[in-house]
Amino acid sequence: MRRNSGFTLVELIVVIVILGILAVTAAPKFMNLQGDAKAASLKGVQAALNSAKSLTYGKALVKGIEKSATGTINNGTDDLDIVYGYPKADIATLKKVLDLDLTSTDTGDYFGKEETGKVTIYVHSGSATATDYTEECFVVYEQATDATNAAKVTLTTTGC
Repeated sequence: MRRNSGFTLVELIVVIVILGILAVTAAPKFMNLQGDAKAASLKGVQAALNSAKSLTYGKALVKGIEKSATGTINNGTDDLDIVYGYPKADIATLKKVLDLDLTSTDTGDYFGKEETGKVTIYVHSGSATATDYTEECFVVYEQATDATNAAKVTLTTTGC
């Protein structure tokens, strides 16, 4: 008597259905890895900005220019424009402070939008133009407004 060994068609279909259900259940967990990576990257930029603003203010304090509306200090390699002891909110100054290329929309890791008194930093989005950076996933650096109001760094990751 010959005994066949193997799986029946019904058993194979049941296994495929179970694997499909598992894939559908687990896929959303892994789909947002890019968003998590963007958020983590921007948290690093936020920490770097907070450190840079503290170090810059310390240098301005030692120099006695922390209450001046404008001034410059040297960060070791470049002269930085400061406002009330904190780095000025423009791309040129933040590029020196962070050592990041914030000006290009087609290369680099980050892109910066400069407005009066603030810079918004986004994670690079491929070949996007400057107007394409509107998602709710960014860090904003706002310069000090006077000697009693420090520069602010805020992180928004709701749209990452």
